[in-house]
Amino acid sequence: MTFIASVIAKEGVAIIADSLVTTSIPSLDFQTFQEYLTKASKESGKEIVINTKEIAKLFKVKPSHTKDYEEKLYKYDKYTAITTAGSASINNKRIKKLIGEAIRTLKPNGRNNAKEIIAKIDSLKEFIVKEVKKFLEKNSRISETIFLVTFYSPTPNKTTVYKLTVNKATNDSLKDESFEYVSILQQPDQFKVICDGQNRLAERLLFGDLNGLFEIIPRIIGKVAKDFSLPAEKVGEEYWMEVIQDKSIIDDKMMQDMKIYRLTELSLQQAVDLATLLMRIEIDIQKYTENIPTVGGVIKLAVIDNDGFRFISGNEIVKHEVF
Repeated sequence: MTFIASVIAKEGVAIIADSLVTTSIPSLDFQTFQEYLTKASKESGKEIVINTKEIAKLFKVKPSHTKDYEEKLYKYDKYTAITTAGSASINNKRIKKLIGEAIRTLKPNGRNNAKEIIAKIDSLKEFIVKEVKKFLEKNSRISETIFLVTFYSPTPNKTTVYKLTVNKATNDSLKDESFEYVSILQQPDQFKVICDGQNRLAERLLFGDLNGLFEIIPRIIGKVAKDFSLPAEKVGEEYWMEVIQDKSIIDDKMMQDMKIYRLTELSLQQAVDLATLLMRIEIDIQKYTENIPTVGGVIKLAVIDNDGFRFISGNEIVKHEVF
């Protein structure tokens, strides 16, 4: 699992990412198996006959172990950064190698005006789509992966963030010409913090009680769309982002609970501090849960301002501490 974030300042942006990679495997805990046996015993009233198909359904994919030092924060060009959450590789290529190939092939430049940004994001999407298709030609399925692409424009000191999502797919998707392998969504300009990852504690802090509503709205819309056979492209992520910003649905009183709308204009130092705080919250809360820690390791922190992209911490080999 992962925590990645871009925190937007008046004259720049801070970007942060952890470095743990979580391996998940299908697991069956003893209590679930015991409950299955108890139920089967009551239903049969005699010797239990194990149904292998039912047993297989009891297995749930759960985190098994983690490893450190996975790259999740990358310089794309002088004024652009990419952070990732999800799969550590696509088409048998580590994300680091994939982004390196994208840089060599697409040759992005540091001109981040509106037209250049759209061209960059579209070309990056097409590059990733090709890799996803190659992967599905040899494999049965691909899991979701997020790319947060953060653009900073020195003139007029504007940060733009896009989320590219590699959607879950199977090799049957190759037969569907309309299937969207990678979706793109520009993040709202009024958001000073854009984050992603699996635990979502920072999002709950920033969005308050509305966070749960935001999570369920797309599910409701998706269910309605499916039941009434509405075109998927008309009710996708872009549509429900419009819904949650519609004041006729979520009024000003409800919005008061959203801390993200009440953030002041941040200095670059404040953006760095806030990014670090959110990461610390994600890491520290794990100490008090039964789950294995899935966010942490070496934390990489970078900024982009008028001088361009530069790492602040986590990108250098340090002297080993002897305990």
